[in-house]
Amino acid sequence: MNTTPQYSFGTLVRKPNFRQFLANDLPLTILCLAALIVAGMDGIFLGNVLFWFSLAIALCLVYRYFYLRSMSYTFTAEQIIYEHGVFKRTRDYCELYRVIDFREESSFLQQIFGLKTVTIYSGDRSTPRLDIVGIGSIDNIIPVIRERVTANRKRHGIYEITNR
Repeated sequence: MNTTPQYSFGTLVRKPNFRQFLANDLPLTILCLAALIVAGMDGIFLGNVLFWFSLAIALCLVYRYFYLRSMSYTFTAEQIIYEHGVFKRTRDYCELYRVIDFREESSFLQQIFGLKTVTIYSGDRSTPRLDIVGIGSIDNIIPVIRERVTANRKRHGIYEITNR
């Protein structure tokens, strides 16, 4: 007879909200648009240089947008899988039983756009810190992760010993 408790968790997938792009790059976007407008005016000194400079910034912004939109965080019963990359896709795996702590934070622009970043600290060598960016501020994901971490620690027989 198996006395090990069985836990059944569904797979959750979270992607950064598109508003995270604005929270990250709003000042650079405004600068790029202003530079394009000024470069288009007649008689502007070094207008060509300003145009090419703003075009380079615009290409950088487009790449950053696609990079952000390519990110995904998958929470399975045993792992957190972080996928990212535009030209080269990378998957980082973090075992849930290795998770040590959590943190939520919101920058000023994230607060304006109703977003937050959830940081997960783990004993994993390849991913000791995982920032889950662009999560809606009302998305209460930490209790879900905590429940899965606790279940995985029990399943693997891992207990935390603290020195107080």
